[in-house]
Amino acid sequence: MSTNSEIYLIGFAIVIFLSIVFLFIRKISNAGKLKVKIESLPESFDEEMSNKNQQSFEFEANEDKDQELVILNLISVDRSLFDIDQLFGFLSNYGGKITNKFFLFCDENSKEKFRVINALNPGTFDEDTKTFAIAIVSDINSVEDPLNTVKKMIEFSVSFAEKFHATLCDQERTPITKQMILHIETKAQDVARIKQLKNS
Repeated sequence: MSTNSEIYLIGFAIVIFLSIVFLFIRKISNAGKLKVKIESLPESFDEEMSNKNQQSFEFEANEDKDQELVILNLISVDRSLFDIDQLFGFLSNYGGKITNKFFLFCDENSKEKFRVINALNPGTFDEDTKTFAIAIVSDINSVEDPLNTVKKMIEFSVSFAEKFHATLCDQERTPITKQMILHIETKAQDVARIKQLKNS
């Protein structure tokens, strides 16, 4: 009988100990003493990335329209270089046509939807290109269906990320969230509505 009561006492003591530890950890975390260290990207990384402004993407000029760029970045998870032959093969199989040293994706009317460029300077693709980052760029003001174009860009980006172990990021090179994707799609819907109003 005494053995059973000793077991109960030990079990009770363990429960009390775990409860105290839990309450202590919760108190510390609520007080903000547990900090998550967020490391910034090294300066050399930012220097390597192309600092392209809107004009440097050289979309077809249209005096009636301002550019409304959507830019997604795909960056190798461990900063290892993409295999350029596999990258060219993937882009070609996905329907990309190399033009002026970047890959162009067009709609059924052969009108540009989006392009894929090397996100590292000088921003072009050659057979000897070495890169760990690419950018997917579209001027949704100049496409027929802005929302569909954005969806195709995201679909392409997800496929690429899975194949090449890359992180999908926004134009600031911050990992993208569902909320950011919804924001981009909403912007595309707004552009589509404005285009419809102008055409009617």
